[in-house]
Amino acid sequence: MSNILIAGGTGFIGIHLSRLLRDTGHEVRHVSRRANRQAEFPAYGWDINSMTIERDAIANADVVINLAGAGIADKRWTKNRKQTIIDSRVKTTSLLAKAIQEGVTRPKLYINSSAVGYYGNQGDKVCQENDPPGEGFLSESCLAWEQSVAPIQQIGIPTAIVRTGIVLHPQGGALQKMLLPLKFWNSTYFGSGQQWYSWIHMQDICRIYAYLIEHQLSGTFNAVAPNPAQNKTLAKTLPRAAGKRALVTPAPAFALRLVFGEMADTILDSTRCSAEKIQAAEFNFQFPELEEALRDLLR
Repeated sequence: MSNILIAGGTGFIGIHLSRLLRDTGHEVRHVSRRANRQAEFPAYGWDINSMTIERDAIANADVVINLAGAGIADKRWTKNRKQTIIDSRVKTTSLLAKAIQEGVTRPKLYINSSAVGYYGNQGDKVCQENDPPGEGFLSESCLAWEQSVAPIQQIGIPTAIVRTGIVLHPQGGALQKMLLPLKFWNSTYFGSGQQWYSWIHMQDICRIYAYLIEHQLSGTFNAVAPNPAQNKTLAKTLPRAAGKRALVTPAPAFALRLVFGEMADTILDSTRCSAEKIQAAEFNFQFPELEEALRDLLR
């Protein structure tokens, strides 16, 4: 089994991924702003501002995974916040690249997270991995993140980029926020509700990372379920999967723009992504259908 180093290992996806990898026999450790060898997963210290990392962090790592980055929808997109989002992604990747280049041993595989925001607002178009980036800040930040992987690729290390969709889990992310109105018998869709959401069950996104490691796959992959859903469909399916009655109501686009500004792109953009490439690599989704996935998560 592999020795795996994860940056961003205590985050929304990271902690679930860490536990899955550990439970399947891998040795997992983290890099964190605070070193703590007694943590659930031993943590090695790093500082992206001073571009320093503990020497032992990279040593003997068979696989390095980078999930680190400031939350895309945690705060309103001011000029400073946008720079923080990009820096938190580009600098972490650059620091890992520096550590790998300077290390005595080098990993057999490097995996970097990205997001389907790379494609931007594409309406009904089905987006595939070889499509160009879209327009807007989401695309800009994803493109910068993916381009920062180049130094690792250039030294000959096999590299995978995982363009992640909307990860569904009731304890965080979009689903946690969508469950709040259900307490008041309401389920909300945004704008017209016709925009496509490329979603994925938390278990399947973690299984994709494990699959890439197991099969030593490189390249760019959309990490999305094979059946994306329109936002209004999601709003209708959620109460049914939760076994609750709810009035499905719209939140007008102009109101969302007023409240969130440009950050409203995260819920109003339509990004309909194909899962064909990861499926062609013989990965099988446990939760390909939305209602089935929601029922599993909310049971």
